[in-house]
Amino acid sequence: MNHDNHDRRLERYLLVFMAVWLVLLTAVPSVFYTVLPLDTIETVMWSHPFSMGNAKHPPLAAWLAGIFTLAFAHTDFAMYLLSQLMLVTGFVYVYRLGKEFFSTEKAVFSVILLSTIIFYTFDSAKFNVNLPHMALWPMMTFYCYRGVKNDRYADWILFGAASALSVLSKFFGFALLLALFLFILTGRETRRFFRRPGPYLAFAVFLLVLAPYIVWLVRNDFPPFTYIVGRVSEERLDPAVNFFRVLGESLYPLAMPLFLLWLTMDRPVQALLRFRPRALLRPSDPVAARLAVCIQFTPVVLLTLMAGTGIMIDSMWEYPVYFITGFFLMAFWKDDVSLREFKKLFCVLMVLFVSVQLSDVYYWFTKTRSRGHFNAREFAATAQSFYREQTGRDIPLAFGDMWYAGCVMQYLPEHPFAGSFEDPYDEFRFRSVLDREGALGVYHRESDVKMLADALGLNADELRANAKHFMFDFKAPYGKTKTLDLLLVAIPPRKADAEQAPASGGE
Repeated sequence: MNHDNHDRRLERYLLVFMAVWLVLLTAVPSVFYTVLPLDTIETVMWSHPFSMGNAKHPPLAAWLAGIFTLAFAHTDFAMYLLSQLMLVTGFVYVYRLGKEFFSTEKAVFSVILLSTIIFYTFDSAKFNVNLPHMALWPMMTFYCYRGVKNDRYADWILFGAASALSVLSKFFGFALLLALFLFILTGRETRRFFRRPGPYLAFAVFLLVLAPYIVWLVRNDFPPFTYIVGRVSEERLDPAVNFFRVLGESLYPLAMPLFLLWLTMDRPVQALLRFRPRALLRPSDPVAARLAVCIQFTPVVLLTLMAGTGIMIDSMWEYPVYFITGFFLMAFWKDDVSLREFKKLFCVLMVLFVSVQLSDVYYWFTKTRSRGHFNAREFAATAQSFYREQTGRDIPLAFGDMWYAGCVMQYLPEHPFAGSFEDPYDEFRFRSVLDREGALGVYHRESDVKMLADALGLNADELRANAKHFMFDFKAPYGKTKTLDLLLVAIPPRKADAEQAPASGGE
């Protein structure tokens, strides 16, 4: 009973941590930022109207963004809340995975150590295709291990469904599937499950969930793969520099939590002077260590090999891998964690976490940024007034620079469609609207007018001649005033006499 009370007490610490996390990381951007980040705007654009896919990624992130946008009436709060729900869901499954192997102390450590990773504390408000992975990757790992451990059909089914949803968020989900395959393959006890129906049941569920998207890919000539091939061929870097950059970015998250673990030990200086690696860094559970190594390093190896060929690897691609960081360290950390050490680490991490949020607030008050302080509502209202003056109608579609077109969609009460000249699929997606009703063209630089004209098959000189400049000032409360020079143009219908039909914006 005392042991149960002890565990419940530690779990309350975890609940406090997750509650503070959810409230702070939802409230800070909701209160202090005036406009959604670029990646979030793009994801919402993909959801309006509903679509089975887009030119860059699978559709799950857009579906989630669309659901929350409708549920919360296009408020920015909806996107910030959605981001943190993804993380907190992942925390729950990281803890559940830790409890399969470790003491409650170490299971809680495997979660709260994630607060040392910058992505979790700074960038996680920017909902994008990586955020669903922060929930789904821990879920996949947990149900895969439970399937191996208990061989229950329910666990295999949930593993298959979570895996399919991961791929439906981003194709990088296959990296974790490869890591889990290696985990099963490299264990004598786990290899036998390839002779059992469980993994094949998971694979059947995986294909069943993915089937509608696979059909969409075939019918639309695989647009994301065209985008991937184009990006890989265009963005090339020095292979050696790129390799070590990606390797360093992939492994640095281990440094800070490892340092804090040492710092909050009982007698840390004595432990360092009497450093005995085998006393601290030895697997407390061989299966946990093998699982952690497979997940921690398989995606890293894939990314570094790609980087070694000169392919540009965005640091965001590595974010989903970080969920295993705390679990990885606990798999090799000492077993006899004292309650004193637990409380010290918990207090240090909570102070560090709150300090990071306060620094973000300070940064908002003092550093003027277009994607933090720009008055997007004023801009959207100006765009609507301009379009009404030119055409006598409300904006049916904002098309051009992704972020500015997305701001028109998000911050006008009418929420028109929005498309980008950087997304080759958007012209196809909104072809009927462009043909029947036209659009508002919006761009930032004069050089963008050619991209806009090429995307829509229009004359660049005519667009340039009809465009109008608008100046927008914005500033942080204690920062410098900055100005954006934006260009708006009313694009007439491409087929003015086209058959009249309700505007769908769909495919």
